[in-house]
Amino acid sequence: MDEKINELGAALAAELAARIQKYFTVQPTLTIEETARELGISIELVRQKCNDGELPHVKLGPRLYRIKPVDINAYIEKHYERAK
Repeated sequence: MDEKINELGAALAAELAARIQKYFTVQPTLTIEETARELGISIELVRQKCNDGELPHVKLGPRLYRIKPVDINAYIEKHYERAK
């Protein structure tokens, strides 16, 4: 009986840890410079797109931005022109 309780407790602890980690895992972000390099545009154009609301970002200071790779991919998809 004690062994069964220990197994159940371990399973519950693992499930709880997985759920907590899901909410507290920090997603990777790119700097303005890295984003500019990935998009093949200037740093100033990336900053302008952030300020205009075209590119979601986190602003940590006056000139300190962080951008999620998933948002860069969404921006590319939105502006991608397919051949006709």
